[in-house]
Amino acid sequence: MIPATSCATWRATRRDTGRERGRGFSLVELLVAMVIGLFLTAAAASLFVAARQLYQEQERITTMKENLRFATDFMTRDIRGAGLRENGELDLPAGLEPANAGSAEQVGFTVRKAGVNCLGNAGSWVASVYSLHDNQLRCGNDANPPQNQPLVSDVLSMRAVAVNGQGQPDWDSPVALRIELVLRSGAGGQSLNHRIEFVISLRNAVLEQYQSI
Repeated sequence: MIPATSCATWRATRRDTGRERGRGFSLVELLVAMVIGLFLTAAAASLFVAARQLYQEQERITTMKENLRFATDFMTRDIRGAGLRENGELDLPAGLEPANAGSAEQVGFTVRKAGVNCLGNAGSWVASVYSLHDNQLRCGNDANPPQNQPLVSDVLSMRAVAVNGQGQPDWDSPVALRIELVLRSGAGGQSLNHRIEFVISLRNAVLEQYQSI
């Protein structure tokens, strides 16, 4: 036979255990759980923002490369015929003119030739004026007032150097034009610079030098 005292003690223990099992979270526990949840939410949001910025930057770079490919192809087709007059004579000093005479490196230049300029205007001696304005590489004509159209945006700088057959800077007897462009792309406050350099051979100047050998 179980003593009455033992039964009473057992019932009290069961009641205390039941209270402990039914007790909820304390205020401190809730606060700690909320802080941990906030940290996890902030980390997830940070990862989402970083992934979105990376995606936007990749989209910008892709678009920029497509624009650059268009610009380089466009400029190559337009510039390679520089200096060829309607009668078949070659006038390179007038066909490729620097924006600032006396400097090897130029931030702008003018191409003249018989045919069609960069704006689609046809004539016996038409001009394509390449310049940099408001971070845009532009092409226009030499009319008054001039007409311009943008080719590429987000261009930080342009550097053009005419070179002769020995590879030396020479705007009087060039056979090629070396162009360097520095472009900027950025997303989410970050900015990256991209540099591209390409060389355009002046077809008629190369042929003339080849024939003179």
